[in-house]
Amino acid sequence: MGKLRIGIIGTGGRGIHCFGKSFVGPHANEVEVAALADTNPVRAQGARTELGIACDLHDSAAELASRKDLDAIVIASVDCHHEEHAILALESGKHVYIEKPLATTVEGCLRVIEAARRADKTLSMGFNLRHDPVVHKLRELVGQGVFGTIFSLQAIEHYNGGRTYHSRWNRFKSQTGGLWIHKGSHDFDVINYLMGPQTRPARVACFASVSVFRPDRLPFPLRDGVPAGPRCSVCPYAKECPDAAPATDTLLFNDQTAAVDGYHRDECMYLSDKDTHDQGIAIVEYANGATASHSEYFATPITNRRYLIEGTAAHGEGDLHGSAVHWQPRWSTDRIDYQIGPRKGGHGGSDPSIIQAFLDSIRTGRQPRATAIDGLWSVAVGVAAELSRAERRVVELSELFDPNCDLLREPRP
Repeated sequence: MGKLRIGIIGTGGRGIHCFGKSFVGPHANEVEVAALADTNPVRAQGARTELGIACDLHDSAAELASRKDLDAIVIASVDCHHEEHAILALESGKHVYIEKPLATTVEGCLRVIEAARRADKTLSMGFNLRHDPVVHKLRELVGQGVFGTIFSLQAIEHYNGGRTYHSRWNRFKSQTGGLWIHKGSHDFDVINYLMGPQTRPARVACFASVSVFRPDRLPFPLRDGVPAGPRCSVCPYAKECPDAAPATDTLLFNDQTAAVDGYHRDECMYLSDKDTHDQGIAIVEYANGATASHSEYFATPITNRRYLIEGTAAHGEGDLHGSAVHWQPRWSTDRIDYQIGPRKGGHGGSDPSIIQAFLDSIRTGRQPRATAIDGLWSVAVGVAAELSRAERRVVELSELFDPNCDLLREPRP
């Protein structure tokens, strides 16, 4: 097989700065970026300039997907379009890499799974945390049985950069399905991954709110007659605001691109309209009685993810930003520590790994580390969390879909 010809749908930061630059850089000998698609032609042109290539540009995903000369498509569009774009690509006979989430609804996930089954093509889920060396080590220890039977798991994320979600498209459920789907799907997947295929999530309860990023919590005093906002780049308080985050990606997001679609990346995170949360906790019970929780905090001075595992034989912890894993057997004062060496590349070195795995899966036919079915389960927990928050009740996943349906019977990696 010669060079893989790949198209990218969505020319934002993830599609271009992660995949595009990797394809024209480290993987240039095995990949050709043949086409880019974006509904904003100015952004698409900026993306092509950013990559320094002479590929074709399309203003619709359908136009790109219909090309006969593409082997694979990377879907890095806004979440609410993932289902449509994945089905277009699969029905056109392309291998697909899709950023999380698989879709913003459970029904959408099921439709993508059906399309992937019919197409008989590789669909790789964009769960880069499965490629993080800390998560990989935890999964290895789980496989070795050092924890015995896992009966509880905690995922805790502090994300200083998450505050900018409330300045961008991510703040609208209409675009993401909610942050429990857009952001939480990462950690729900890690929990599912570590719990293993022997059990599945059964019910979810959730508590979340906008506790910080609201008008009454502006972190600076207003001057008489001088309103704040509406964007960091034009706000008269930008130099005083400790959370000011003016857009810096001038080729992909600028006044010219905004003139086309009205989108700015630096709306005031305090004054912007939003229907997502800035802090919350989701609690999950699995079919075998095991429990899990995921908490996420976007108003915080630190950035880290930590995973805590409780098993019948041992306790374990993973610290992503500390690149450390340790575990301690029950009834023992012994502690086994692993310090993981530095990795190059985005997301702690997991981005290069997930890109290489995607290319390898196309060439070898090997099942990806994360499949569309894994994507469904993480979205299902996220949907249940959003519903629990809205209706203030425990949500059974069986309300959303049949967990035992034939469509979901597939070997797992």
